[in-house]
Amino acid sequence: MIIVYVIDNYGEFSNGTTVTAKRSKEKLEAKGHTVRIVSAGNFQGEGYYQLKKRRIPIVSYVAAKQKTYFAKPDKNIFNEAFKDADLVHFFYPFKASRIGVKYAKKMGIPVSSAYHFQPEHVTYGMGLGKLGKPLAWLIYKRLKYRFYNHVKHIHCPSQFIADEIKRLKYKNVAHPITNGVEDKYFTQPDRKKLPKIQILSIGRYALEKRQDTTIKAINKSKYKDQIEVIFAGLGPKKRHLEKLAKRLKVNAKFNFYSQEELIKTIAESTLYIHAADVETEGISALEAIASGLVPIIASSKKAATKQFALDDRSLFKAKDYKTLAKKIDYWLDNEEERFKMSESYQNYIRNYGIDNAINLLEEMFKEAIKDKNKELATKTNNGQMIKKHIVKSRIKRIGSTLFYYGIAIPILGLYFYLFRGLRIKGKKHLKHIKGGAVLVSNHIHKLDSVMNALVCFPKKLIFTSIQENFDTPVVGQLINILGATPTPKTVIETKVFFHELSRAIGKGRFVHFFPEGDLKTKDSTIREFKKGAFQLAVENHVPIIPIRILFKEKKHKYGYPFFMKDRIIIKVSKPEYPNIFLLRKDSINDLSERAYTSMIAASQTE
Repeated sequence: MIIVYVIDNYGEFSNGTTVTAKRSKEKLEAKGHTVRIVSAGNFQGEGYYQLKKRRIPIVSYVAAKQKTYFAKPDKNIFNEAFKDADLVHFFYPFKASRIGVKYAKKMGIPVSSAYHFQPEHVTYGMGLGKLGKPLAWLIYKRLKYRFYNHVKHIHCPSQFIADEIKRLKYKNVAHPITNGVEDKYFTQPDRKKLPKIQILSIGRYALEKRQDTTIKAINKSKYKDQIEVIFAGLGPKKRHLEKLAKRLKVNAKFNFYSQEELIKTIAESTLYIHAADVETEGISALEAIASGLVPIIASSKKAATKQFALDDRSLFKAKDYKTLAKKIDYWLDNEEERFKMSESYQNYIRNYGIDNAINLLEEMFKEAIKDKNKELATKTNNGQMIKKHIVKSRIKRIGSTLFYYGIAIPILGLYFYLFRGLRIKGKKHLKHIKGGAVLVSNHIHKLDSVMNALVCFPKKLIFTSIQENFDTPVVGQLINILGATPTPKTVIETKVFFHELSRAIGKGRFVHFFPEGDLKTKDSTIREFKKGAFQLAVENHVPIIPIRILFKEKKHKYGYPFFMKDRIIIKVSKPEYPNIFLLRKDSINDLSERAYTSMIAASQTE
């Protein structure tokens, strides 16, 4: 593939996003791909396309102090860099990317984006505190409508960011893929013979990184006189932090390290502290933990880094330096436990290796390209036919909604609850689902689609049905109104089918499949699953909700209601989420196996 990276600032490798871009570029090129760079950064080399720096009053001045620049879009450079490209990937949602997306789409080139910028970086830099929350919310919304709504596939460095954009009702496909740790960080130094207590903290010297919390905590530690704390990084708050450390008489060093120097410093350290309030992932924390350093991490609502803590001993309330001091003392007091946890942390972080991360990123790029082909397929005659069943006109949507909630569900619900003794167990699991999901159930009744619709009520369900049912008078109209969509038969139809269902999931809809395929009335077994439902869940990074339909005989021969031969029990299991560390094929199989196991278990419990 020929991949184009559009990144405002490439060349200043003290910036985490720039470092990530550089690493992924090198790894992708090692796999045989071509990666071009479009940037305003200070860099020279083959495949690099230089944009001019964009001057924004005050903002540019503040950003430049942190070695950050904004690129000025240039039509000619875009046309030259994008020529013959298979995909264009954008790192920031700023003006160069907004214009770049338009040019790429005009040229018919698929696009994707990363989500490395948190609005809280701006509000913290302005020192707004709690007043920054409404401003951050406005920035999130502005970015959504001006940029991210034009890009379907987004690389989120953490599950935290993926959940965050879902919470803010972004309709994109969020790919939670770690930025990845290089193999050289997975060392096994002998920390039992360290000559001193050296605590390490890596990150830019900025307000949101909260190095001040670490300094205050060490000041409260009973080991204060024995601790040397190293702050590795660059940034505008260096002088302020130096003064604070001097005033509190904390032995602190502030240095910027090359990669080799940093690896050596990590190997010589006793503990790692990550006190940041805002973090999209925290690659520096990953690198330290990969070397076996036990971390102490701020449990901030706006930081992803807390995901790396294996238990509460490695977490402290953000900005609470007194609690952080106690955690430091605990780990220094309990040396043997620290050595034991060091191994556990290192094994855990192996999931975040860069090679696997690049494989997942490569798959995301391929999915974006496939989606472009699916989009083209929707414009064919067969594609339009499939689309009509999923994307209805406004009049049909209104009519369908009125019929669904006013007639169909009340009547059918009354029938199943009163005449078939329907009972739904585990519906509470649906309350925690944010956004769309894929539901799967066994297929043992002609109206089990209706039963699953009752499970989801008041949310309206989209379910699949064979195309022949749509050609049946009355029945075809009925199932269409109830939310059915025909299963595809041709390659074109399949592309459109998954494309439109993905769009529906992006809008927060629930989609239902019968992975067993054919109907087998009152079958008590669970048959082999087809993979379509699980493919849809993996591609859209949404959960699978396993549902088991059971028939239970009446205990009393003449009990009420006397006309009921048996009762219907529906069991909703806990959602099963795709494994974010597995490649697409492996993730589909893994999700299918877990759903199958869950449905088997549902029949064995009451």
